[in-house]
Amino acid sequence: MYTTAGVELARVTVIDSDLKTAYEALVRPEHKIVDYNTRFSGVTRQQMHGVTTTLRDVQAVLLSMFRDNTILIGHSVESDFIALKVIVITWNFSLLLRW
Repeated sequence: MYTTAGVELARVTVIDSDLKTAYEALVRPEHKIVDYNTRFSGVTRQQMHGVTTTLRDVQAVLLSMFRDNTILIGHSVESDFIALKVIVITWNFSLLLRW
């Protein structure tokens, strides 16, 4: 979704290992929406009407769901965490092999 500040997060979906939705939320952008980008976001103006969940709310939920041993799999997960404004510190196994 495009806002006056650029691209902002509009929807978050987390699925579990059984491919069931574990968490889903629409996210109210911090800035004024200028384009819902529905073609790619799947989010419409009508869906966003009345949404009060903030990025900080989503961050709190996700941080309570994930643990240090949680395995995250997805397409472009790094980009997802950038959109969520969450820093994830990972241990790269290949580094261990180089030592």
